[in-house]
Amino acid sequence: MTETTDVVKQLNPAVERFRALMAQVIAFFPLASVALLAFIISGFVGFFIVKMRQPWNRLAPNAFISDIYRQILRLGFMVGGLVVALDIMGATALLSTILVAAGIIGLAIGFAVKDTVETFIASFMLSIRQPFRPNYTIEIGGDTGKVIRLTSRATILLSFDGNHIRIPNATVFKSRIVNCSHNDERHFKFFLGLAPETNFVDTQRIALEKLQELPFVLGISSPAVWIDEIGDSTISITLTGWIEQHKSSLAAARGESIRLVKLALE
Repeated sequence: MTETTDVVKQLNPAVERFRALMAQVIAFFPLASVALLAFIISGFVGFFIVKMRQPWNRLAPNAFISDIYRQILRLGFMVGGLVVALDIMGATALLSTILVAAGIIGLAIGFAVKDTVETFIASFMLSIRQPFRPNYTIEIGGDTGKVIRLTSRATILLSFDGNHIRIPNATVFKSRIVNCSHNDERHFKFFLGLAPETNFVDTQRIALEKLQELPFVLGISSPAVWIDEIGDSTISITLTGWIEQHKSSLAAARGESIRLVKLALE
């Protein structure tokens, strides 16, 4: 057995293999082009259907759920296009390998981004249960504001100071939620400090009559006035009432009640 050092003889087999490979690529190119075209068409159809708003708004009035449906359908069209493309190329056996690899990679990613997955599931559950709706005033973990947006990761509140408060949905789902807008009737309360020598029988009567006269105070849940506590130099009374919060502003109703009751007492 002898080994040649002739460069031409050493390179000829590699050149022949390269030529055979290029011939296979050229012969395979039309079929691969058709497969790629099928994949692109499938993706385009999925993209077009997802962009249509009317059927999705009817199917899922909740914007977040509608967006999830769109993402699932888009992914379905992409997977369907991939299956058709592999079938055209006669490589369906490769699909099983890809799916197994994708499952293993997905499992590893799932452990790595556990918090993200938890947040997404919490977002889905919040969208189904709907403990609040857009423009509702709610309190979550001490943060109060109006709901302006629910995304796949967080609930966005607009505080009464004009600040955006971003709370992860996993936190929202596990927190105590105070929904101030679900009930049409809302309760307001304020305090007045009076001198100890005040006639509190007349004070309670005058204050109660004035609250009952106010047009924005509901008569069904009648207002109330009572002596609350005794301080060092004043005695405090508590006054309460109910309003229709979708017709009257809570802050404005409370402020106007304080002003008018104070004038009546004076």
